[in-house]
Amino acid sequence: MDRSARIPTDSVIFGYGPMLPLVAAGIGVWVLPGGWPVIVVQLAIVWAALILSFIGGVRRGFGFATPGASTPVEIAAAVAYVTIAGLSLVVSRAAIAVALLAAGYALAALLDRRAALAGNAPAHFARLRPPQLLLGCAGLAACWAWLLSG
Repeated sequence: MDRSARIPTDSVIFGYGPMLPLVAAGIGVWVLPGGWPVIVVQLAIVWAALILSFIGGVRRGFGFATPGASTPVEIAAAVAYVTIAGLSLVVSRAAIAVALLAAGYALAALLDRRAALAGNAPAHFARLRPPQLLLGCAGLAACWAWLLSG
């Protein structure tokens, strides 16, 4: 595996690409007419949960595939991310779901950076994950603010 801090092009594309629907949702809830914002929030919850679960799988996979990585740390991160994602899909209020996901994205930004610096995640995650996940978090925060404004 490439342990350099250079962010590979595919990581930029597949890292930031999935954040774009969350940014669009954050804008859409404020500008779309009628009942569309409610649909947008529900779609954002499902999308954000899927992506957070995927990020958990990436961490688990790296821990299992990399001899120097701490498997217990990777399992704990994966379980935390998937648990937050799962809870967001079963809570009864959209505002709680969006807040859980925003917190999960912020947590993943912090933990994945620390993991990369410790050798428990790809080295480029130290530079990729904070802006990537905080971009998604901003979209979720805009959805949350819209929900609270109503």
